[in-house]
Amino acid sequence: MSENTSYTNWISDLKKRYRAIQIKAAVAVNSAVLEFYWSLGHDISLLYPGKKRKIRFFESLSKDLCLGIPNPSGLSPSNIKYSLFFYELYRNRQAMIEDETKVQSVFEDITGDLIRVPWGHHILIIDKSKGDRSKAMFYVHKVIENNWSRNYLQIAISENLYEKSGKAITNFNDALPSPSGYLAKELIKNEYSFALTETVDDNNEREIETALIRNITRTLTELGGGFAYVGHQVRVSVGGEDFWPDLIFYHLKSRRYLCIELKAGGFKPEHVGQLGFYMTAIDRQIKNEWDAPTIGLLLCRNGNRTVIEYALNITNKPMGVAKYKLVQKPPRDLSEINKTVSKLGLIVDETFDQIAKKL
Repeated sequence: MSENTSYTNWISDLKKRYRAIQIKAAVAVNSAVLEFYWSLGHDISLLYPGKKRKIRFFESLSKDLCLGIPNPSGLSPSNIKYSLFFYELYRNRQAMIEDETKVQSVFEDITGDLIRVPWGHHILIIDKSKGDRSKAMFYVHKVIENNWSRNYLQIAISENLYEKSGKAITNFNDALPSPSGYLAKELIKNEYSFALTETVDDNNEREIETALIRNITRTLTELGGGFAYVGHQVRVSVGGEDFWPDLIFYHLKSRRYLCIELKAGGFKPEHVGQLGFYMTAIDRQIKNEWDAPTIGLLLCRNGNRTVIEYALNITNKPMGVAKYKLVQKPPRDLSEINKTVSKLGLIVDETFDQIAKKL
C-alpha cells in the first residue's frame, strides 16, 4: 500500500470517528436538555398544581430563572410551559413520584426513546397529541425509525398518519408469523391520499398509475417512511405468459417487497386472487433469500368490510385492502420533481440485475 493511499485511508477513518463523536455529543446534549425539562415539569406539577398557578406564572418564573444566566433561550415562558406538558404527558400515571431522589430514576426508566428525539420535535408532538400518550409515542417512534426532520413530522401529523396506520383490513396476523404480522400491519394505512400535479381520468387505472409514478416523491411520502420505488408494470413471465403487476416497492427496514394493485372502482373478491398471483411471482422471481415474504396491498375506491374480510380469509398470502383518493395539488417548486431521481437512489442495483437475469 502506497504512502498516499495509507494517508487517505487514515483521513477517512478519522472523519468517521469524528462524526461518531459529534453524534454522541448531540445525543448527550439532547438527553441533558430533556432531563432538565423533565425535572422542571415534575417540580411545577408537584409544587405548583393548577390551582396554585397565578396569572402570568410562567412569565414570572421565566424572568426569575433567566437572571444571571447568559443566553437563556431555553428558559422562555413557552419552553417552561412545554416542560410541564412534557412531564404530564409521559409520566408514570400508576406511580406518581413525590420523592425528589426518585425523579432521575423515573426519567431513565420511561424515557429511553424520548431522549432520542429533539426538543423541537417534542413540542410539535405535544401540541398535536392533545394528551394522547399512545399517539405521542407513535410519532416519537416514527421519528426515531425514519430520522424524520421536524418538517416531515409536521407533514405526517397533518396527514393524520397515526389515525390511518395499522387500520387497514388485512390478514397479516394469520398469514405472517408473530411479530412479523404486527410489524407488517403497521406499514399499511386504511386510506391513502395521493397528491397529483395533474388532472387524470378517475376511471382509468393505467392513467392513475402513471400519474403516481410521475409524482413519485409525493407517492413515497404518502406510503410512509422507508419505502423505495422498484417499478411500474414490471414484467414477470409465468408458464410462457407475461404478466404486469401495477406497482412494486421495497421496504428497507423490514426487507420485503410491497406489491400494489390499484383499482379504479370498488373492491371485488377476484382482486385477491390476482394480487396473490403477482405476489407469488415476485417471491419466486425477484425476492432474494434474505428478504421477508412479499406483502400485497389492494387500493380501491371503496369496499364492503364484510366482503373484504371473507375474501382475505381464503388466502394465505399476506395482503391488505385500503381506500384511496386523488387530490390535485400543484408543486410548490418544480425542483421537487427534478430531484425525484436522486431521491430514489436507495434501491440496490443488484436487485435489478437479478430481475434482468430471470426475465
